[in-house]
Amino acid sequence: MHGVFVGVDAGGSRTIAALARGKELVRTVTARAANPNLIGVDAAARTIDRCVTLVLDGENPSAIGVGVAGAGDERVATELRASLSRCFPTARIALCHDARIALRAVLPEGDGLVLIAGTGSIAYAEIGAQTFRAGGYGYLLGDKGSGYAIGAAALRHLFAAMEIGSAQNAMLAELAAHLDVNDRSGALARIYQSPTPVADIAACAPLVLRHAEGGEELAAGIVQRAAQGLFELIARVTIRSPKCALPVVFSGGLLRQRNALTQRLEQCIVDAPLDVRVLAARVEPYIGALSEARRLMAPS
Repeated sequence: MHGVFVGVDAGGSRTIAALARGKELVRTVTARAANPNLIGVDAAARTIDRCVTLVLDGENPSAIGVGVAGAGDERVATELRASLSRCFPTARIALCHDARIALRAVLPEGDGLVLIAGTGSIAYAEIGAQTFRAGGYGYLLGDKGSGYAIGAAALRHLFAAMEIGSAQNAMLAELAAHLDVNDRSGALARIYQSPTPVADIAACAPLVLRHAEGGEELAAGIVQRAAQGLFELIARVTIRSPKCALPVVFSGGLLRQRNALTQRLEQCIVDAPLDVRVLAARVEPYIGALSEARRLMAPS
């Protein structure tokens, strides 16, 4: 298929825009987060528009596919689509929830479920003509197993240790160094005075995963609870669907590579057991966004 296509993955920690000519991926551009639930619709629109402009580098797009958290809200989707249409009036535009592009990056067609754990978390499935979802409530009400949940759990342990003056273990010591703080007041100020507190808390999660890999008990406990929370999201979707051996895709920053979290999550699935089939492939969601863009130009 000929044409210039742009695919955008607008997440809670970063935005990635990819440009392809036909089926050939040419380049990508990374920008700051563009989740409208965290930074507002106007700021998200500006970030997405800017990211697309940068990756195009003067080229004229045939179609643009965008996956963004919050696009399930019709008001949000309408405003983002309108902004893109103003900036790129000749391009066809597909805009959907970021979970859909993550699923279709690995499974272009057919039934499947994607579990996303990045700054936030959600399970999303397309089975036949139906869609199912669990989680995705945002950091205030849920996001079990997310980077934010893991980071917040670790920070609570850090604050408690600072309050009683107990000896810090290796994970807590590294966490304090990561935040560049020495006491509880400094740690709280570092978080609450930050312009991006949610992203900053979520950024602590990889540190926790690394210590869990090494067998550190406190970190392992946090990661085990996160894995159980993510497992519950999958279970809440599959319990409503009779699909056998449902393909499951892992996506998001915390599940992109095999680590302590993915290992414990897979064990939860085996122990249940759930009638699902976890796929090993890890593909960047912008590939799914490019597929959505190409679909707009496919012969009817």
